[in-house]
Amino acid sequence: MPYENIFSAITMRGVALPNRLMRTSMVSGLATEDGFVTDLLKQRYEREAKGGVGSIVVEAAVILPSRSSYNLRISDDRFTEGLRALVDAIRQANPEPKIGIQIMHFLKIARSGWRQKVEDFKPEELPIIVEQHAAAAQRAKSVGFDFIEIHMAHAYTLASFLSRSNKRTDKYGGKLENRMRLPIEVYRAVRKVAGDEFPVGIRINGEDFTVDGNTLFQSTRIARRFARLGVDYISVSAGSRFEDAATPQPNMPPDPMSGYSGHRMSPWWWFPDMTHVYVAEGIRRYVRDGGFDVPVVAAGKIKTPYQAEQILKEGRADLIGLCRALLCDPDWPVKARQGREKEIVRCTACNWCLEADSRFEKVTCSRWPEGKLAAPDPFLPQTARPSELPENASL
Repeated sequence: MPYENIFSAITMRGVALPNRLMRTSMVSGLATEDGFVTDLLKQRYEREAKGGVGSIVVEAAVILPSRSSYNLRISDDRFTEGLRALVDAIRQANPEPKIGIQIMHFLKIARSGWRQKVEDFKPEELPIIVEQHAAAAQRAKSVGFDFIEIHMAHAYTLASFLSRSNKRTDKYGGKLENRMRLPIEVYRAVRKVAGDEFPVGIRINGEDFTVDGNTLFQSTRIARRFARLGVDYISVSAGSRFEDAATPQPNMPPDPMSGYSGHRMSPWWWFPDMTHVYVAEGIRRYVRDGGFDVPVVAAGKIKTPYQAEQILKEGRADLIGLCRALLCDPDWPVKARQGREKEIVRCTACNWCLEADSRFEKVTCSRWPEGKLAAPDPFLPQTARPSELPENASL
């Protein structure tokens, strides 16, 4: 079999992932304005499941009641029926991939330019954040998800507590031990709800890419601490911080994906391939040196099966996170397995999808035929339309 490392199984707490390709979380904008599952959302994930990925992390589901238009929600029991239908639809399309959901607490922002900071939370509000994560985890488990991922990356609440930019002066800020306090409380609460036989992973930043943000030095310590606590995998991302965001347009909120840190989160075409593998590798090495065998997920412009295979073969990561690559061509895994690499419709890293998210639009791919909200089935190179790319962007 080609790519024997990619297509080897891996097991977490008895849950067997059939291969090492993980579809990492991406906002789609396909939920209703109130956050309910739609047929379009189900169709998106059904199409991706058909492509042979080993695991799917359904896009970040909001756990707090605050308004967040068109984002999937898991903040109360009204949403469980739709989430159960989503899980069932994915399994019907392909019973092999394991299905997880990313649960997320966000800092509020306003079109006026105001944004909430971790310093704004009163001490009595922090236990509520823990309870909201635990309640969301209970709902996720009850509707049939195979695993849960806690969002601790980018500009969201838990990542902002972890970051050196956290300037709180109480026991939840300052030194790293204090900054980790709330994320650890969240993890322990989710683990208690999930039980000992249900996988719980985290997604963290390997680098914040801001002056006062975390570097790989802090991230390795964070990762090892969670490994010691029993986390089942560590998915490594980077960037997307508010601290260097561009000044927003009138009547638009600040966008953490607009500055250099944001560009590093979703590497553009001018960045080298495998942009963030070094941070995943550094975290994996430090976790292993501490005596922990927790799988680490590398992501960030991994475009080809050859690249993915080499990362795994060289021990730089244990799973490969694919997001834009699978949005572009969900059949990437099955084409690789069958030796049809030349038929993969490659992501060009044009960030058409990212910019749609920033405009609060439905997220699509520039390489799909005009008007499509999911990749064609089957998807062959000749069906892709030219994207509006710079002339020197590789196709």
